[in-house]
Amino acid sequence: MTGEIHKLGEVLRAARETKGVDLVRVERETKIRERYLAALESGDYRELPGAVYTRGFLRNYGKYLGLDPEYLLDLYRIETASSRPERGAMAAPPRPLNTGRQRAFVVTPGAVVAAILVLLVGGFVAWIGFELVNFARTPELRITEPAGNVSGHTERTITVRGVTVPNARVQFDGLPANPTVTAGADGRFEVTVDLLAGSNVMSVVANDPVTGRDSEPVVRTIVVAGATVSPSPVVGLVVDAPTADAAAPGPVAVSGTAPAGATVSVIATLVEAATPNFTITTPSGAPVGPDAEAPEAGELPALQADPGNGAFTGSLDLPPGTWNLVFDAGIGEPIARRVTVSPPEGLAATLRIDGGTSYLLIEEDGRLREDVSGFNAADGDVVEIAANDALRVRVGNAGVVRITINGVSLGLMGVPAQVVEWRISRSTGG
Repeated sequence: MTGEIHKLGEVLRAARETKGVDLVRVERETKIRERYLAALESGDYRELPGAVYTRGFLRNYGKYLGLDPEYLLDLYRIETASSRPERGAMAAPPRPLNTGRQRAFVVTPGAVVAAILVLLVGGFVAWIGFELVNFARTPELRITEPAGNVSGHTERTITVRGVTVPNARVQFDGLPANPTVTAGADGRFEVTVDLLAGSNVMSVVANDPVTGRDSEPVVRTIVVAGATVSPSPVVGLVVDAPTADAAAPGPVAVSGTAPAGATVSVIATLVEAATPNFTITTPSGAPVGPDAEAPEAGELPALQADPGNGAFTGSLDLPPGTWNLVFDAGIGEPIARRVTVSPPEGLAATLRIDGGTSYLLIEEDGRLREDVSGFNAADGDVVEIAANDALRVRVGNAGVVRITINGVSLGLMGVPAQVVEWRISRSTGG
């Protein structure tokens, strides 16, 4: 029988390999001898003790593999239907000679079709079972290096190698920087990770891209030699920039250190608004002195300290003026800094259309802004203009045009339906 194809053996072997166990382990866990298991998978039923024992083996082995025992017994009956009596089975007693003519066994087309259907249905059920077992299984993950926990490691890095399912996403946790790597087509992966002084407890999990299931976590503890086991002291807040009473021509650069991973908030309070470095006149030369609105810092972005060394950097966009800045990391005392933001060189203005539409005409250093001049700007439009020495701004509905020049908010240019023209010049002494 060794040269034939035994469907029962294929089903058993496929289910066992899907489960990821060998015959030695199956023998240990089912108490069925390995040679009997091998005989079932190869279809060599002559090596089995008898039909009664064989059916018992199939029931226990099927339950262990998660297969339907009755389905396995059906396959066994089909494959042994035309076999000679098995060793150990009681032979049938001799039958008396019948002088009458016996009816010959006839294979009908219906019987052949029925047998084929049984085989096809059995094969389909086996395939479905194999796919379900394969889909529901937890992906394998083995860390081959380091093979176990490591004591007295002398370096601040270690190379981790392992094997999992092909193309799995391997995620590290518990380290200063937790990388994510993708296993190769053969399931192998390798990555060098950073370590801290003392004990490092590293957890690794693999995610199967086909089933979306995570493996059981594999944990390794690596102790870096020569490090104290006491926790590191909490690092306080340090602000390196801006320095006290600093002056900045534009956005204020910020840098310092805080507890690793901390969030540093900044609150700005106006001390004194900057003196405008520009003048405004009408076309006839009469001065225009609109009341400047008090500048507001608005909500400043929080700064995030690096999770490794605690360093943080950033910039604060503040209107011209003198400001008190208060930095707070939530640990220790806040730190205050005073900084003066000077107006920019040249002229920069922003027009915001608020509550209607307005005709616009804009000149920058005597050059017409053709993209916005001669048109009506719609409600909500924002127009940015800039020049070195002079701006000309003419609006047809001054009650809906808000203007800011060099960071100084001047509010509305006039009242609704009023035509207003401003000549804006840079002050040499501003």
